[in-house]
Amino acid sequence: MRGGGHGRRYQAAAARARGGVGAVLGPERAASHRLRGEPVTSIGLFTYSTKPRGSVVHACCLAEALSARGHDVTLYALSKSGDELFRKLRCSVRYLRAEAAPADVDALIAQRIGEVARGVAALSPRHDVYHAEDCLVASGLLSLGTRFGPIVRTLHHYEQFESRYLQDCQRGSILGAAAVACVSRVSQRDVQRELSRLCPIIGNGVDFERFSGGVELRDWARRRFGVVEGQLVVASVGGVEPRKNTLRALEAMVPVLRQHPTARWLIAGGSSIWEHDSYRLEFAQRLDALEPSVRERIVQLGAVSERELTALYQVSQVLLCASLQEGFGLCVLEAMAAGAAVVVSAREPFTEYLDASSARFVDPECTASITAAVDELWNDPDRCAELSRNGTRVARRFSWDTVAREHERLYRGLLERRASAFELYEETNHA
Repeated sequence: MRGGGHGRRYQAAAARARGGVGAVLGPERAASHRLRGEPVTSIGLFTYSTKPRGSVVHACCLAEALSARGHDVTLYALSKSGDELFRKLRCSVRYLRAEAAPADVDALIAQRIGEVARGVAALSPRHDVYHAEDCLVASGLLSLGTRFGPIVRTLHHYEQFESRYLQDCQRGSILGAAAVACVSRVSQRDVQRELSRLCPIIGNGVDFERFSGGVELRDWARRRFGVVEGQLVVASVGGVEPRKNTLRALEAMVPVLRQHPTARWLIAGGSSIWEHDSYRLEFAQRLDALEPSVRERIVQLGAVSERELTALYQVSQVLLCASLQEGFGLCVLEAMAAGAAVVVSAREPFTEYLDASSARFVDPECTASITAAVDELWNDPDRCAELSRNGTRVARRFSWDTVAREHERLYRGLLERRASAFELYEETNHA
């Protein structure tokens, strides 16, 4: 017989197992059948796109690292028009079909959430852990209830959405997940402040061997981007959008380009679920207003292949990443692995893993500060080389294998808590 005390005890244990206040764990065995200490063997990772955005890259690299450690990993990605992932993965991949969506952002997100839910329900995958890399796929998984076991959520950065619908989507995806991992202290603090949930930090890694490259790749890179020896090349990654501070970066780069007639600024990326149309229009208008001699040396590359991105880092002396908001700044690790000096915002998350010996810090809201930093690195080759050497050392400390190990601990702890809650449930119901 269920006593009131036992019922409250069960609910409290179940809430702890899910990691949420007042959350109740269902009695199904699907996600709680493993014994304590038994290793996780089946993991589903979910991402909203096939394009090389930060969270998608994180999902791909984590999936491969977990697979390399012996786990059975499948990555699921929403795919529009039959698109495949931006690169081949060394693990299983399944695509969830996404149709053309309306321009209204709320309607678009609602449609994508529904497509995730329908796609997963149709596939009915059985995993020990279901790991969502963004609020969209997390919401799709959560809408299926307790059918598919514990949901883990990675929080890259906490967005300040204007839309109430998107606010609720983000909030629900964090509070509804059984476990949440933040990629940096700033993300962790934002979640704790906004939602009163304390989450562990699991940072990013970098494929050092890939980005360090070699002579053959560097030669190909120079041909691909038309770069000649001795030419200043500044790279930015992430496209044109407010969070990346691209308008202010444009204003800052113009004096540099005027002072150095052969210098170039190459901007890669731009595949985002958020359109940023007005921001991009303003960027285009400002670009058009520049004299041709400057304008033609600002190149928007758009979405690039994995090889092209690696090549871009290889030919760039400087990575400019004066973002207003980042979760971790994966492109910074990648650029440092390739030997580029980095110019970054003097704020978290960059100050969490960089210092003045490995990065040139700037005030992202001060154009003159950004201009001075890029100009300094061009005019002082020794300083640029010092940042390059020290940055490479920093990048070597970050590996995806380490990230995978930390996720193993997160998964194992989650499953052990769920097993405890299930045992308590069975004990209570068979007393």
